[in-house]
Amino acid sequence: MAGGGQPADRCRAERGADRRGAGGEGGPVSRVRVVKFGGSSFAGPEHFHTVAAHLAGRVRDGEKLVVVTSGMPGATEELRRLATELHPEVSSPALLGLLPLADTVGAALLRIALERAGLRAELLPPHHIGLASSPAGGQAAALTGVDPVYLHGHLAAADALVLPGGQAADALQRPTWLGKNSSDLSAVAVAAALRLPGCDIHSDVEGVYDADPRQVPAARLLPTLAYADVVTMARAGAKVLHSGAVELAARHGVTVTCRLNTGDFRVGSVIGPTGDPAYAVVADARSVVLTGDDPDAVEAVLAAEGLATLRVAGAVVATGSFADVPALLAARGRACTVTGQKLLTVLRAGVPEYELVPATELAVAARSRHVALTTVAAVA
Repeated sequence: MAGGGQPADRCRAERGADRRGAGGEGGPVSRVRVVKFGGSSFAGPEHFHTVAAHLAGRVRDGEKLVVVTSGMPGATEELRRLATELHPEVSSPALLGLLPLADTVGAALLRIALERAGLRAELLPPHHIGLASSPAGGQAAALTGVDPVYLHGHLAAADALVLPGGQAADALQRPTWLGKNSSDLSAVAVAAALRLPGCDIHSDVEGVYDADPRQVPAARLLPTLAYADVVTMARAGAKVLHSGAVELAARHGVTVTCRLNTGDFRVGSVIGPTGDPAYAVVADARSVVLTGDDPDAVEAVLAAEGLATLRVAGAVVATGSFADVPALLAARGRACTVTGQKLLTVLRAGVPEYELVPATELAVAARSRHVALTTVAAVA
């Protein structure tokens, strides 16, 4: 899990603050809300204006906003491509110093759109966000704590603070990156540090489904879910929230509301301490199934790189991975065989059952398991 390290207790520094908002020296700021918009929200200039108009309406309704943004679609991977073209063996610190710039550009452009919409908007650089991390290393730095002092100060003078997602600073104030899809983690960490009861996560789907709609057309929206079930789905490779973000939300009692990123911005799923029993199918097309003589050593290498793994039928499975896992292991002298299988997970009332299926049969198997599962769920 990239960027999934447990934040230090500095997240709890605001425990005495009013739960309605960010309690600073001048008293609580009412109706502060943290909202996050993923990269699909910003496919072109018109999308920035759509999001800005929505946020301006919320400000007119009396809210102050902390807006966490991702980069435009494909921007991060384009930077990665350029870096490896310049140097195929680029170091982790150099790469992790470059990749966050995609999110910085996205945040800066949204700030401009918010100004055009008439808001007092401010863009905060990584060292003013207050997210602290380990030094850059592996696939990502690990979040170690949050200090909300800068946020309190800037909230007093702005309608909206815009933060690039997934960014932090190490002890030497060097910018770091919390990993792929870590804007969710930034949003929850900021909400926890400000002692807010919840945050909104906007994406191109309005919530969490019981299967990936792109694989299973009959997939159904899950309106309420417990933290634990979403973590299980994320660790199995589901394209839901960042698992570390959900774990952090659970520790600090932050309710996560999943919403659409356009149109009516409707609410789809709410994730909290309790929820309906989760029946779901997760077909992880990005999983890498590995066999070898020393699975413990393979898991240790991948864990050091911040990658999530499961042990299934004696194999090590790297779930939801964007990394070149075989190359990473080879560079560290760990021999392994990629089986060509993929991970398929079925949740029955939140209890996962794992199986490995041939990659070519993954989508068909997912649809078959979903038909059987919906029948069971209807009876339960």
